[in-house]
Amino acid sequence: MQSKVIYVSDINSERQYQIKQRLMNVIGVHNVAIDIDKGEILVDFETPVSLNNLEKEIYDLGYQIF
Repeated sequence: MQSKVIYVSDINSERQYQIKQRLMNVIGVHNVAIDIDKGEILVDFETPVSLNNLEKEIYDLGYQIF
């Protein structure tokens, strides 16, 4: 299992739930923790998902990935 941090801009508490739900629906994702103050999304996942897949899911919600 891998744990990665994805940095994004402008996460607010209202959209935090939406991001978490979207990522938790991806096959292979085990846990999602979001720190809105730091703009960090910590994701625990394993194959078949990759970091690129997760970043694309977040990007598709309208967030800029750093």
